[in-house]
Amino acid sequence: PAQKGSSAMRDRSVDLQRGILVILMLYAHILQFFGDAQLFPQTNLWVNGISLLAFPTFVFCFGRTVAMAYLKKPFRQALPRMGRTLLRCLAAFYVSGAAYRVLRERKPLGAGTLRNIFLLNDIPGWSEFLIAFALLMLAAIVLFPLLRQITCRRWLWLPLSIPCLLGCFLPYDRITVPQLALLIGSRSYVTFPVLQYFPFFLAGVAYTGASLRERLGMGGVAVIFSVAGLVWYVRHGLPERFPPHWAWILLPCFAIALLTALCHGLCRLPGEKYWLPVEGLRRMLSHFGGASLYYLAGSNLVLFTLAGAGMAPLLSRSGPWPWNQVIQSPAGAFSWLIVLLALLWFIARLAGRGASGRPSKTRISN
Repeated sequence: PAQKGSSAMRDRSVDLQRGILVILMLYAHILQFFGDAQLFPQTNLWVNGISLLAFPTFVFCFGRTVAMAYLKKPFRQALPRMGRTLLRCLAAFYVSGAAYRVLRERKPLGAGTLRNIFLLNDIPGWSEFLIAFALLMLAAIVLFPLLRQITCRRWLWLPLSIPCLLGCFLPYDRITVPQLALLIGSRSYVTFPVLQYFPFFLAGVAYTGASLRERLGMGGVAVIFSVAGLVWYVRHGLPERFPPHWAWILLPCFAIALLTALCHGLCRLPGEKYWLPVEGLRRMLSHFGGASLYYLAGSNLVLFTLAGAGMAPLLSRSGPWPWNQVIQSPAGAFSWLIVLLALLWFIARLAGRGASGRPSKTRISN
C-alpha cells in the first residue's frame, strides 16, 4: 500500500517486483481470453509458468508491504489504514466480479447477482485473487501481534508455515461452502485459499528488514522447497492449481527468490550513467507496481468487455501495428499487452488531471 507520507518506509524493489508481476499477469490474462493453444502450443507454457509464479509472488510482496507500512506502528495507529486497504481490495473484487458476470457472461445486472457477489456466495472468474488480498489484510489485522513478533524473530515464519502447508492435505471434496473455500480451498470453487498461500505472506513479513545472512538463509530454504516441488513435478507432471497441491505451493519458491534478488539489483544499478534503459525501466515498473490494484482491476474490465462482446482486434497483414498482430499467438498477445497498458496508463493520467487540471501525485495502489 502506498500512502502519502510513507515514502520513507517504501522499498523501491517491492514496486519493481509488483510492476513485473502486473505485466506478467496481464499477459497471461490476454492469452487466457484470446490465445489459441491449438494453433500455438507454447501458449500453455506461458500461462502455466506465469500462473505458477504470479500470485504467490504478489502475496510475498504484500507481506513485505504490510511489514513496512503497518507493523512498525502501534496497532491503533495502523488499523485505520489497514482497514482502508482491506476495503479497497474488497471493492475491487465487487467491481471486477460484477463486471465478469455482466460483461463477460452477459447476465442481467440484477439484485440477485449483486447480492450473491456481495455476500461471497458467488466467486466470479478472474476476480478470485482480489478477494484473496482483502482476506489476507483481514488476517494481518487479526494476527497483528504475531506478525510483529516475526519482524523481531524472523525465523518464526518457517515453523508457522508448516501448519499452512498441511492445509494442502485437507479433504477439499467435502468443502462446499464458498466463504470457507476462500480460506482453505475447495474443488467446488476456484479460489486462492488464504491458508495455503499464507507462508508467502509470512516470508514477506520476515524478509523485510532482515540481514543479508538471514535473507540468504531464506533463499536456501526456497531452494529446498522448490527442489521438493520439482521432484513431484518430474514424477507426476504439473501439480493441481485449484485447489492447490502442496507441490504447486513449493515449486515457485526459488523463482520468487531470484526475482526478488533481480529487483534489488535493478534498484542498485547506476541510473545516472544509463538513464534511459535503467532509470526509465525503473520508473515504468515502479508506476505499474505502485498502481497494481488499478491495473489489475482495470484490465479485467477491458478484457471482460471485449470477451463478452466477442470482440477481437481486426487483423490485416498489411495494416499498421498493432492491427497486424495476431492476438491468438504469444507474440501478438504481447503486442496487444503494450496497447492495454498504454490505454490504462492514459486513463489514469486523465483521471489525475480531472480534479485540478494537473497530473495527480496521489498513487493508486493496493
